[in-house]
Amino acid sequence: MIEDDAYRASSQYRYWSYTKESLSRIRHNTNDLASERVRAAFRRAQTAAKTSRNGAADSNTDADANVDNEKTQLSPDVGEDLVEIQTLTVDEELKIVEWGCQKIMDMGEAMNPRIPTAIVATAIQYLRRFYLTNSPMTYHPKQIMMCALYLATKSDHFYISLPRFISELANVSEDNVKAPEFLLLQGLRFTLDVRHPMKGLQGGHIEMNEMAEEGLIRGIKGERRDREKRIGAAADQAKELLATAAQMTDAYFLFTPAQIWLGAVMVADRELVERYLDAKIDGLRKLPSGMLPVNDAEEEKAREAFRTKLLATISSCASLLEDYKSPDNDAASRKEMKRIGKKLTVCQNPEKVDIVAVARAKAAEKREGDASDKEAKAKKRRLEREKSARDADVFGPDLRDSK
Repeated sequence: MIEDDAYRASSQYRYWSYTKESLSRIRHNTNDLASERVRAAFRRAQTAAKTSRNGAADSNTDADANVDNEKTQLSPDVGEDLVEIQTLTVDEELKIVEWGCQKIMDMGEAMNPRIPTAIVATAIQYLRRFYLTNSPMTYHPKQIMMCALYLATKSDHFYISLPRFISELANVSEDNVKAPEFLLLQGLRFTLDVRHPMKGLQGGHIEMNEMAEEGLIRGIKGERRDREKRIGAAADQAKELLATAAQMTDAYFLFTPAQIWLGAVMVADRELVERYLDAKIDGLRKLPSGMLPVNDAEEEKAREAFRTKLLATISSCASLLEDYKSPDNDAASRKEMKRIGKKLTVCQNPEKVDIVAVARAKAAEKREGDASDKEAKAKKRRLEREKSARDADVFGPDLRDSK
């Protein structure tokens, strides 16, 4: 709880842990870069459309060309307004990502057999991590979320064959799931490990019951059944928060798994968590960071400072989880999501709309490149063989051949 060396060595801590400020900065940079690329893509599309129209006009007769010119004057050029297109804001992008996370939850529940909560949570974190450095304006979540869920089943060893997986989804082909996989892996920096707070909650639930039974948690009184009921109710509410609010917020980016599950329990029963932490801190034999106390007064002062800091962190996590409200329960939020969805349809990067087509084009380009490389290598070997054959006889060619 003090120096979790195992967690600090994980890829989640090293690559996916941020402060609120750094997280906001990354998202703003991603949004700015994506907005520039979207506008550039629309300008290229506009230029191509103008070139196509001009070429068609040159091939027509003068009369037809005059008619086309009149029509052009009556209506704006195709794509003219799209150059100044309104792109998504950072908050709007985040709402779109949350929509994708909710869809992953729905897919996990609809599967037969139902995909476990921890694996669904892994898929959601894949999606959230991917969109730290990628924008929904570039790759729509509906193109990534199915791949994220299938990748999570593989990385968490919950085997489902691809044909079986797509049979549980409507209007989905194998290419829809496979095409974004390498792109998703790149966005994840090829780090597939996700540390969840669910197991910590299970262990904490058991430990709280044992400590309460031994009388180590002060203030938790009553019969054994009453104590277990209170702790169990708090654990059940925390479990629900870990499956919903913890997935739909930035909790995984801002806090450790231990802080997240303690924050979830604090939402349900603050006094229980405070008493539990008091008992854990009282049981410490050594202060944080290896600092040994010189006397009892110094030890007590250090313990109190550590307790204050720890409770502040967990309280911050609890506030984040408690403040989350599902958009499905709010008519205004649903209306806002429809507006953002329509806006995204307009400002979607036209060059990245179909990931399957892009993946096929890249594969074809790679095959053609491989074929040309093979031809070049074969030609080089052939020339080397011919040269070797000519130079094979150290005494030179036959005299009759040299005439």
